[in-house]
This record gives sequence, structure tokens and C-alpha cells, in this order.
Amino acid sequence: MLLLLAALVAPAQIAIATPRGETVVPVTTERGGAAVPLPPLIAALNLTVTLDGSEATVGLGNTTFIFQLGMPFVRARGAIYSMSLGPYLARDTLFLPLDWVAVTIPQVFKDRYHWDDTAARLEELPVPAAAAVSALLSNAPNPLTGLRLRHTILVDPGHGGADPGNPGLYFPDGLVEKDITLNVAKLLRAELIRRGLDARLTRTRDTLIDLADRGGFCSGDCDLFVSIHVNSMPRGQHQSAASGVETYFLSDAKTEDQRRVAQMENDAIRFETEASNVSSGDLGFILRDLQANEYLRESARLAQLVQQRVSLVHPGGDRGVQQAGFMVLTTARRPAILVETGFATNRTDAAFLASSLGQHKVASAIADGIVAYLLEFERKLSGMTAAGRAPQ
Repeated sequence: MLLLLAALVAPAQIAIATPRGETVVPVTTERGGAAVPLPPLIAALNLTVTLDGSEATVGLGNTTFIFQLGMPFVRARGAIYSMSLGPYLARDTLFLPLDWVAVTIPQVFKDRYHWDDTAARLEELPVPAAAAVSALLSNAPNPLTGLRLRHTILVDPGHGGADPGNPGLYFPDGLVEKDITLNVAKLLRAELIRRGLDARLTRTRDTLIDLADRGGFCSGDCDLFVSIHVNSMPRGQHQSAASGVETYFLSDAKTEDQRRVAQMENDAIRFETEASNVSSGDLGFILRDLQANEYLRESARLAQLVQQRVSLVHPGGDRGVQQAGFMVLTTARRPAILVETGFATNRTDAAFLASSLGQHKVASAIADGIVAYLLEFERKLSGMTAAGRAPQ
């Protein structure tokens, strides 16, 4: 018989550990039983949630859990699971019984989640990674790349629609940033597909997609998120002097120039017709969360490898790997980078980016960096298996 958690033995907080990192979730007993707020669970477990009247539908992976407010049970996979407390709304927040996290999820996902009662910790087991290792050992390497696993990359052409991006001071024929980013992104997708990788675009035409939605498309089988942009300098005596490529990952900006670039790209939110799902407060929370997350380290490494390759073919030089708070990267929850492919305010950079040859060179070099990162990932996965450790 399942042991339902009582308020008297409820921990003050629980931890949820997944390959995306570890999240601490507070526990409340204000309604007599142990409950946890839904918002941090959404981020930690990558949940989807719909609230319709008194019914709450929560999706975890390919399973849907149906709750009724105030009722101590939940339906999933054709079965009913009892709990010590019904879900409830308080202070505009939905609270779910702690039983659902500690008892129901491990019961429904026997091979994927484990609850440690002593540590008050839900751990996602590395079952997908184990399957990847099996494929890694059995698949023949791709003759072009040497990769053995199937990888999916989401490519994001910056701006679009009502948002032109920066106006392209030295771009010919009325071209603006959104035109260049779409051309480079399409070429990058084609180059990745040619190398045996799966690749998708957030937009395939001149349309506007909200910043908060772009990274969210990188879910499920998506492995990497790459956003393509064009840099520019503000008006002034040295406007045309800056040149070169730089690659960003999501973290706190350390310099004034990093803050300037992030503000310039985040300013695209003014073109959106509805309020963004990510506020400045949310951005700060996400940055703090990512700093305890392996994706910060992986994003930095991906940025380094892409930057190395693109700087070799770029006439403007190497401006290095940078970090800043880009809203477009906040929802990816995968290794994610933003490539500033050059300066529209520099004559040489602008001519290079507006040319078919330049766009092909940039796209091919970004693809080189992505493949280099994925090869490192597969070697790391294989190495951990050979050492007898479960890959994380």
C-alpha cells in the first residue's frame, strides 16, 4: 500500500534533479497536507499545464495527468492514483500534492524517476542517455562527420516581419538584418542536413516570432539552439570601426558592450503584439537557475567551438566568446548560443554578409563548430560508459 505523505512529516523543501540541473522547491502545509507550488515544477520537469475551471491537466513527457481541484486523486494512463490532499489555488498559484511528486510520478515512470525519501529528492534516471549509449556503440559513424547518434538542431533566424533588426548601414539594395539572418539560417540548415543531422528553423519566411517562443521550439528531441543575428554600433565617431564575429551564451553580462548587444537584441520585444512570457524578473531567475545547470557550461563550450570556426573565415576578425542576458535564449533549456555574424555598420563586414559567398562561408563554419561540439559530446558519452559510470 502506498504511503501518503502527511503534513507532520513533510520536509521544508524538496529537490528535483534532472539532466537539466537541480531545482529546490518549497513545501507548504497551509491546507493541512504537504503541497508544492506548480511554477518551479514546470521549469524543473519541463511540464505543460492547462487549467480549465476546476480541472488541471499536467503533461509530463508523453503522459497526461488530470487533476480536479480539491479532490485527492489524479488520473493518468487509464488509472486513478490516490493522494493525501487535493490540488488547490492560492495567491494565483496552483499547488499540487507532494504525493504526486514523491509517489505518483515514480510509480507511473518506474524506469525514469526515483524518489529518495531520506534526501526528499526526485531524481530523473539517465534512461535516455543509456539508450543513446546503446545507439552510440551499435551505429556506424557518418562518413562526413564521424557522428554516430541522431542529433536535432533548431536554427533561429533573428528578427522578421515587422521587426527588421538593425537597418544595415552598409547593406546594398535595401537589405536589413532580418534578410541576412534568414539567408544564413537557411544555408546553415541545408549544411547540417547535408552532414546527416536533423535541422529545423524557427521561421522560414519573413514573419515575426516572439522572443520568448523561439527557444521554446527547442524541446523534445531538440539538442541545440542556435540563433543568428547581425551586430551594429550606435551612431558616433567610431560607428564604422567595429568589425568581426562574436558568439554569445546566456549568462550575466560582464561588460558594457555585452549589455549593449543584449539590449539591442532584446529591444525586438517592442514589435510583439502581446506581452512577453518572460519578464525582466523572470530573466534574472532563469540566469540564476542556469548557473547551477550543466547547460551553462555546455553552451559556453558550443559558443567557443562555433566562434573558432567562424572567425577563421570572417574578414572582420575574432571578437571572442561573450555572455549576456538574451531573452531569445532563456526558453531553450538546451545548450544555446547566439551568433553575431558581423557588423552592418562596417563596410567590409556588411559586404561579406550581403554576398552569397560570405553567407555560405558563415553557415558552413557554424556547422563545423556544431559538429565539433557533438563529436566531443559523443566522445564524452562513450568515455563515461567505458569508465563504468552512468552518463548524466
